[in-house]
Formats: sequence, structure tokens, C-alpha cells
Amino acid sequence: MKKILVLNLLFMNAFADENINKAQEVSNILAQNSYEPNYFGMVLGLFLVIGMIYITGFLYQKLTKANTFNQNSYINKAQVISTTSIGQGRNLHVVKIGQSACLIGSTQNNITFLKDIEIQEEAGEKNGENS
Repeated sequence: MKKILVLNLLFMNAFADENINKAQEVSNILAQNSYEPNYFGMVLGLFLVIGMIYITGFLYQKLTKANTFNQNSYINKAQVISTTSIGQGRNLHVVKIGQSACLIGSTQNNITFLKDIEIQEEAGEKNGENS
């Protein structure tokens, strides 16, 4: 029994020395491969991505810009001259488009053309004067 204990102690010491050497090798490898982040590179990359987002948005806005103001379009010359409520959700509107005007009725679900009307202009507007 004593012989077995002595042999076990000898083998354990031998294995312990090997394990210590392996642990030291592993710690040396980990120390050599330690990673320290490059903060300057990360911040530079962040600003680069944000800059690319703004540049892309600017280019998208310039390339898809539609010319909505057209001198010959009647849509840009439409004006609501007056509105009168004739009930809940029902209105009468006088709309001026270019040089003509019309009376329309509107509800929550429908818009109806009622009549063409003439608008009496003031004397200053007929003569081209601005008051």
C-alpha cells in the first residue's frame, strides 16, 4: 500500500509539472494575442458611415426633385375664395382657378360641381394697379 502511495505521489508530481508548463504556455499565447480595440479607427468608421448616409440623402433629394411649380398649370393657380357651412360636414366653396370661378359643394364623401360664377374684380385690379 505504501508503494502505491509513493508511486502515486511521484506520478502526480510529474503530471503537475506538465500541467504547470502547459498553463504557462497557454497564458503566454493569450498574452501575445491580446486584443486592444483601435478606438480612433472605430470613431473614424462611425463618422464615415454617418457621412455616407447624409451624402446619399442629399443625392437622392437632388435626383428625385420634381418640378412641381409650373407656370402653365391651373393647379397652382387654384384659390378658395370663400367657404360657407350649410350643415354638419356640408360646405359650399367658391373656388377661383385662373380667371374663372366656380361654386362647389362638398361633403365628407363627395365633391359636386354646382355652377360657374363671375367674380367682380375691384377697379384697381382691372387697371393693373396694386393697392
